[in-house]
Order: sequence, then structure tokens, then C-alpha cells
Amino acid sequence: MPDKWEMDAEHPTDYQVVETKRGREFIIRLTTGADVFLAIQQFAKDNNIRFAKIHTMFMGGLQPAKFLVWTPDSKNPDNWHNETEMTVDNLTMVLAMSGMIHPRPVKGGQVGEEEPFPAIHFVIGGGWNAPTVGGHLNIGTIVTGVVECFITEVDGIEVLFPSNWRPVGFADEFPENWYKEI
Repeated sequence: MPDKWEMDAEHPTDYQVVETKRGREFIIRLTTGADVFLAIQQFAKDNNIRFAKIHTMFMGGLQPAKFLVWTPDSKNPDNWHNETEMTVDNLTMVLAMSGMIHPRPVKGGQVGEEEPFPAIHFVIGGGWNAPTVGGHLNIGTIVTGVVECFITEVDGIEVLFPSNWRPVGFADEFPENWYKEI
């Protein structure tokens, strides 16, 4: 039987909640040539961060910007989570960026092996003949100029995986997850 957090809402006002505690706070600065995803992931590894929020982005540029956007799944219309990678090669301005660092199984790793995963949503646009678009930031998004953001560690939670998820062929898939207070 699935846990409550895995179920659809029974009422429009249903929600799940866990209370967290604020941990250490950082400002991270990335300059020309840095990969946003890889640099933030390395920062989390270097500082033993399992959970954190990424927020309060300071303006910067990206070239290229690589990200996932939701796209219709023509084979399965019920698949609301289908994503396709998009690349914007024009120099773009970061208009907003936020997200969360959380532990994720290491692809091809041993059962129980994890690494910090920066799940970053962002919006880019501005001049330079680039549209205003957004999505899930991917590896290969490179800074041009300077990008700065706050990272606030989140304490007091642990990750939960779906009740039916078993790490067979460990980390070949990354299931939706939730959290519990500790």
C-alpha cells in the first residue's frame, strides 16, 4: 500500500508537510567557464551538504544554457513527467534560479551510495536575441560573466522513497521522493 505522500489529493486543500531547521548559509560565486550544475554539486560534496535550498540568484549570463522542458508524450498522454533537453546557445541573462540540493542514488553505484543532486529550476531571457524560457537546469550550462546565489543548508529531514521502489539495477532510475522529520 502506498504511503499518504504518494497518493493523489483527496480534496483540493490536501498537502504534506515536514518541518525543517535552517543550517549553514553560503553565498556561492561562479565565474566564466564554470558549469552551474557541476560547480554547485561539487560545493555540496566539499561541504557535506545533503539537503539545501538554492535561492536569491544574482544576475549572470549563461552560454550555452542546457535544460529539460516538459513536452507532450505522444505514446502515453498520461505521462505528465516527460521531459526533453533544450539548448539555448545565445548568450542569455539569468532572470531567476531556485531549487534544492538533495541526496540521490549514484547511477551505477552500490546500494545505499548517494551523492548531492542539485535540482535547479531557472528562467533565462533578456536581450541577445534569446527567448524567455525556463526548465530544469542540466549539466553543460556554462557561466559567462558572474552568477551568484545563496545556498541555505536544510537540517532535520531524511529522504523517503516510494514504498514499492527497490534499488534493483541500483540508480538506473530516480523515483519521486519525499521527506520525513528526524
